[in-house]
Amino acid sequence: MTLRHFLAALAVAVLVTGCGSGPARRITPSQVSIQQLVADASGTWKVTLRIQNYSTVTMRYASLHGTLHIAGVDVGSIDLAPTDLDIPANSADVIDATVHASAKLPAGDIEYRISGTIATSEPKNDFKFDRSSRLSPAPGLPGTWR
Repeated sequence: MTLRHFLAALAVAVLVTGCGSGPARRITPSQVSIQQLVADASGTWKVTLRIQNYSTVTMRYASLHGTLHIAGVDVGSIDLAPTDLDIPANSADVIDATVHASAKLPAGDIEYRISGTIATSEPKNDFKFDRSSRLSPAPGLPGTWR
């Protein structure tokens, strides 16, 4: 093997080794939305929240603090400290919360807004979220909106 061949092989090896660092770690703010809302006769609401992890790494969620607005009216707060809630990269999961509502729900579609802060413990970060959407009554399920 000549010196020229040896140097060419070494250059190729260095280039290939430099490409082996793996995919980039992108941390993107997580988002929160309501997947389902169930109201009981006592005025307590069970809210199923969907947490979307848009990052390229698994996120471990430590806390969620938010305010729920229905038709522009502040109806209650949500404070959660989930344990063992890890959401893989580019995935979502749901978590339930209880809201002691200060308003009654209309019979038809509901416009909602949920805003607040969600914190992760691994990697350590805080994200603000603000989501507006609508929920519709679920057919055959009284007191349920999706």
